[in-house]
Amino acid sequence: MKKIALTLATLFVFAPAGFAADQATAAQDKDNPMAGWVPRKVTREQQDRKEITALFTAMHQAGQKGDPAAAAELVDFPVLMVTDDSQGEAKSDMWGREKWVEVMTPHFKPQPNVKVTHKPTVFLLSDSLASVNDQWTMTVGKRTMTGRSATLLVRTAGQWRIKSMTEGGWGDMMKAKPGTASQAGEPSGTGTTGEPSELSEPSGPLNPREPKK
Repeated sequence: MKKIALTLATLFVFAPAGFAADQATAAQDKDNPMAGWVPRKVTREQQDRKEITALFTAMHQAGQKGDPAAAAELVDFPVLMVTDDSQGEAKSDMWGREKWVEVMTPHFKPQPNVKVTHKPTVFLLSDSLASVNDQWTMTVGKRTMTGRSATLLVRTAGQWRIKSMTEGGWGDMMKAKPGTASQAGEPSGTGTTGEPSELSEPSGPLNPREPKK
């Protein structure tokens, strides 16, 4: 009998305390905007990278064919276009499909005797979000220039698509002649940090490219 009484006493003492702790935690969670957030993990990295490679291969092929409409199919509109000007002032704008195709069309014209090397880096945030940073060198005849570009990718409806294109230096052209200058020489290749790839570029640094096989 004493044992039963002790057990009941223990329950009455500790159960309310535990209940109160649960209530306090619930109250804290209610006031915590991150309480219900669970960071997503990368679970299919090899497949993600394979699919991202396929995206840039398709974009490069559209450039070779001079087909901006086909390239537009690989973009998730509206797309964020980001650049800066010679004064270091950043510029950004959201473009719909019609404007993107209009602005990009002149840059899909093939340009002979152009060589580009790349050093791309893919960073997977999750299995549906990724960034691709590229350091590129372009040689046209005796002239060589280097630059950096970045692309944000999203996986929507089961397909990777370009959501943002970023490259510095196009701001002055866009101010001088709005709607005819674009940013971003997009990187090709997807690996962590890969060896530079080289290819003949059909339209300069404005088209995403694939590594030379």
